[in-house]
Amino acid sequence: MKVTICSCARCTAHGNEYLHDSAELVKKDVEIAYEVDNLGQAPEIEIVYKNVMDEVENSQRLSPIVKIDEEYITKAKPEVLMEKMYAELKIERDKRKSEINK
Repeated sequence: MKVTICSCARCTAHGNEYLHDSAELVKKDVEIAYEVDNLGQAPEIEIVYKNVMDEVENSQRLSPIVKIDEEYITKAKPEVLMEKMYAELKIERDKRKSEINK
């Protein structure tokens, strides 16, 4: 999973650092969950800052912007980012759990 947090001035002014902190929390939580449940290596979560403002139409009024893999989240809030990350990661975690429990 690749989480790209827009680094433009507008997104920075609207709190992109809180989005980064939230993504890091999810990454640590997932690593701990995989370790506790003996699921092996946790999925790789890459968190980067990059200006993606030009990739979104009408972006001037939609900051902050986050991109998870190929999906954009506009007017992103930390709780929405975390929810989407957990939802995507849960699919992989459930799959691994079912493979181990066979």
